[in-house]
Amino acid sequence: MNIEPADYVIIGAGASGAVVANRLSADPAVRVVLLEAGPRADGFWNRMPSGGLTRMNKPDADWMYKTEPDPSLGGREMVWNAGRMLGGGSAINGMVYIRGDRRDYDQWAGELGCTGWSWNEVLPYFLKSENWQGAPSQTHGSHGPLAVAEARMQHPLAETFIDACEQFGLRRVPDYCAGDVDGAFRNLTTQDNGTRASTARAFLDEAEKRPNLQVVTGALADRVVIENGCATGVVALVGGERVKIAARREVVVSGGTLHSPAILMRSGIGPAQELAKHGIDLVRDLPEVGQNLHEHISFSQSFEVDVPTWNNLFGKVSLAREMLKYVFARRGLMTMIPVEAMAYLRTRPELDFPDVKLSLGLMMFDPVKSGPSDKPGMVVFQNVAKPKSRGEVRLRSADPEDKPVIAPQLVGHPDDLAAMIAGARMVREIFAQPALAKHVVRQVMPDPIPQTDEELTESIKTRSGIGFHPVATCRMGGDEASVVDPRLRVRGIEGLRVIDASIMPIMPAANTNAPSIMVGEKGAAMILEDARVLLKPAPASPVHR
Repeated sequence: MNIEPADYVIIGAGASGAVVANRLSADPAVRVVLLEAGPRADGFWNRMPSGGLTRMNKPDADWMYKTEPDPSLGGREMVWNAGRMLGGGSAINGMVYIRGDRRDYDQWAGELGCTGWSWNEVLPYFLKSENWQGAPSQTHGSHGPLAVAEARMQHPLAETFIDACEQFGLRRVPDYCAGDVDGAFRNLTTQDNGTRASTARAFLDEAEKRPNLQVVTGALADRVVIENGCATGVVALVGGERVKIAARREVVVSGGTLHSPAILMRSGIGPAQELAKHGIDLVRDLPEVGQNLHEHISFSQSFEVDVPTWNNLFGKVSLAREMLKYVFARRGLMTMIPVEAMAYLRTRPELDFPDVKLSLGLMMFDPVKSGPSDKPGMVVFQNVAKPKSRGEVRLRSADPEDKPVIAPQLVGHPDDLAAMIAGARMVREIFAQPALAKHVVRQVMPDPIPQTDEELTESIKTRSGIGFHPVATCRMGGDEASVVDPRLRVRGIEGLRVIDASIMPIMPAANTNAPSIMVGEKGAAMILEDARVLLKPAPASPVHR
């Protein structure tokens, strides 16, 4: 396959890469090529909100990375899901829209040397993306391509949960999008009139009509071509053929937290010893490539309740009715979001910031039948808000078709485990508050219900999964050890940037879809700013008389 040279070549069409492709190709004078390893995200099932969720664990749409045994979880191996299609994770995720807390980004800028990344400096990029579907608000944007809305399918027990959180002592947060997540609130969703607003829909559907943007699916990136310290193109496998795409200005790596470091390492950028093991010529020794991996551990507790929840809509007749409701009105169960409310709590009163994040779902699963329970129920997914545990990503080989080695440590830090134990007890206290207690029939999972710290530790280590929010393997920072500088340029290499969740130095206390879109917006803006500086004519020489 012949792909013409471009000004910009972007690897990965996920939450960040699709944004970058849209913003750069808005200039008709430049040519942009966007490479995506997976297929397109067209069709009814990809547009239906719940349909995207069904694509998880399907190899045509999900990378389904398998981890190494995690010593912090008793040696368990896990599948780490990641979207493998246009839109990336946004095409299969839970559609939660949350930016994080202002203190997250002020920490990046103030403590970690990420100049330009404070809350006040990133907020305009959140607003730039957003097409808010509600009443006019100073904290929401209305002119962007990404639809953000209140959930169409809302259960009253979500409000009851927030009432119980208040009774427990948490604040009711009036506007969590204003950079304040310290309390409990209903969350918003990335849906547009009852359809999934993935970044493929929001940023690529219209942009692909531009003649200067070429989107190539089924293109597995091998490596970045680097000549004399400058990125000049990308080698990718397209239809079984090895293709080189030349880049006249820049290469942007947006492969995600698990793939971007692997692409850099195959390009000769990374820990020298790791590259030597695989016979890769060293271009730049950057020991932190692939390091600092952290992710939200997710531990769930389920409660049977005495009022119908979404579980009651999974009978054959009900499902048929709900499907018809969606086809004709874009409403009903098929627009359901898995998390309707969230809460942040402190497991120790002296903490300046909440250390545990809770996500409430109005559907309970039956582990025996591997599907929705026959009983009405609620589930709370519990994460360490800002984990201290760190893992790493390494190469399995120099072959791009070999998925990278993922060596996690989901609860490798004792503070994370302590927070999970204390948080699990607090969840039970919230469900014992008057607002919820009158509806709770019994706690269903874990089974048996752990009582002691030792039993909770065992349950957390044997039952926990991931939050689908890995970050930080190409850490941004103001220090020379960081992989990218605050303008997302790979240190020591000209014309090469990483723009995705892997650059986040520390995870924001949030799901990472909206922050990744913001990174795409800000990264694209910096590329355009730098290009204007480079192309600006030199000032005329002074005339001496």
